[in-house]
Amino acid sequence: MQIYKYRKVTSTQDLAKKYLANKAQEIAAFIAQEQTAGYGKRGRSFYSPAKTGIYLSIALPNFKFKLEHAGLLTIAIGVAVVHILQEQFPSYEFRLKWVNDIYLNDKKVAGILTEKIGLGLVIGIGVNIFTASFPKNISNHVGSIVQADYAFENMNEQLIRAVVQAANTYQNNKFLDEYRKISYLKSKVITLKINHYYVTGRVVTIDDQGRLVISCRNSTRCYSSGEVIKVELEPGFKGKQ
Repeated sequence: MQIYKYRKVTSTQDLAKKYLANKAQEIAAFIAQEQTAGYGKRGRSFYSPAKTGIYLSIALPNFKFKLEHAGLLTIAIGVAVVHILQEQFPSYEFRLKWVNDIYLNDKKVAGILTEKIGLGLVIGIGVNIFTASFPKNISNHVGSIVQADYAFENMNEQLIRAVVQAANTYQNNKFLDEYRKISYLKSKVITLKINHYYVTGRVVTIDDQGRLVISCRNSTRCYSSGEVIKVELEPGFKGKQ
């Protein structure tokens, strides 16, 4: 496996995509100290100031991907990332928000992005280690793990190894029980957006296919995609369909 390190890039995802576009056959990882155009799910900007976080993408050529197990892939990677973070910060309680965000103290501190590129797969990981401040438009829901300088460079290779292993074994469901235990959404009332359709209900669990199970007013339904746009911490709700 090749590991490429950079001081400043537009996006490590873009580097990994270009690598796969050149028909590379070897796994490669791309690490940057800073991103000027980092992005996450749905193309949203991922704030990536210099030397305050982990900005990492892994390119997996010829990735064997089964559509029926698609929901499990990001779940497995998320659990692997949380394991590494928990080892580094044992006194903290990290939680996974379905399907690709990692939370600490009700704020997002890390995100995971998977993109299928031809026959390959690119896995992006962004972690806010000690970012001091954030743009106003995200400061209410995004945070850092620690508030002071922290030597995190050794975490890059730990994450690479853990994520590659998770990507190669995600089909066996072994990550699901752990994911359920550390779910940020379990038993909470949420609003899920699916295209232009909204569902409000209480999260019951994550099923064996990695789908979000929501109890609405008159039924219980499973969702394999969508965006959780609201999480209510108060008890009581009126379900909508």
